[in-house]
Amino acid sequence: MSSEAVKITDKNQIYEIFDSRFKAGKIFIKTADINIQVTSFSFSNGIVAVAGPFADEKINSVIFYIRDNDEVVFSHAVLKSKDENNLLFYEPLDVQIIQIPRKEERKSVASVEKPDTAPVYISNIISDFTVNESLNLSRRKVDIIKDELLKKLKNTYPDSEIIFSGDKSNDPRMLYFKGKRKPYFIKSIKDMDDPEKLSDDEDMKYYKMYIQPKDTLAQRAGNASEIAVPLLYKMMMPFGYVKVSNSNEFGDEDFSAIRKFGMSASTVYTNDKQIIISSDDRIAVTDLSMSGMGIFFKEKVLIKHFKENSLIIFTIFLPDKKQATMLCEVKNIALIKNYVYRIGCEILNIESLGEVYFSEYLEGIESHQ
Repeated sequence: MSSEAVKITDKNQIYEIFDSRFKAGKIFIKTADINIQVTSFSFSNGIVAVAGPFADEKINSVIFYIRDNDEVVFSHAVLKSKDENNLLFYEPLDVQIIQIPRKEERKSVASVEKPDTAPVYISNIISDFTVNESLNLSRRKVDIIKDELLKKLKNTYPDSEIIFSGDKSNDPRMLYFKGKRKPYFIKSIKDMDDPEKLSDDEDMKYYKMYIQPKDTLAQRAGNASEIAVPLLYKMMMPFGYVKVSNSNEFGDEDFSAIRKFGMSASTVYTNDKQIIISSDDRIAVTDLSMSGMGIFFKEKVLIKHFKENSLIIFTIFLPDKKQATMLCEVKNIALIKNYVYRIGCEILNIESLGEVYFSEYLEGIESHQ
């Protein structure tokens, strides 16, 4: 199916789509400066109400978007008003829907012999181990921000903590977030003694097998319930987590509150460019698909960005000034002929608007081959 966008400007159709397609899932807002998941979203009487950690100067014209199965739905909107609680009200101007293809064969885009002529390259590169190093180098500032965040959180959830990757060796919670990149909610820890409930809950099984045996303090404290959410750099790469426990069971409203707190904390650390600094090195791409890509270079110094099985975030720059930010896992590193390094990456996540551009570029390659 073609990935050409379907543009809708009829107000009644726009309202119907917002009512039906923007009800659940991860909704993002994109401005000239930010591209983040919103912490709250509602639509009523033709107006979108949204709250989030936004800068004041460039929020007049935005794009809302959401991934819905094999489609990306996005809408240009203009700011109508703002209230005293920093809630922003937008009027949607259009809706566009585009089909995004799934995994395909790799398409060759450049010769390994001529990296300087490659039409596609990556930059703004940062790996998970580099994030850990950045946090350690700026530990004083990291901890100041953490203390400010925890002060707010502990007012409602006294038994709470923020842990960064590298704080604990072989931390089973951090290993969970590196693999899953999603929160978990153990509503009733005692349910782990019920074989039927345990068999139906993968998070509970992981908790019982890997987390509980190592967390003897929690066992002695008699915790009845636990919520943990990942801290995600650019809402993609885990670099820590927020954990709250209680002697009474948490409810769904607690889970929602901690998830929102986690997203807000993630944004604070992501946006502080003095803590986590990406590299502006440019590296050529030789082949790509919706599921992966090959990156190649001759400069040995660039290998510092890559380790097998590590996570890496970068921006891929496409022709016509289009780009996409994506999270990948480094699957293999090879030194091929003429001392050229080739890195194989599996794509784990692409921000949705970038996925549209990436998909369109791949489709364009296919139509010319």
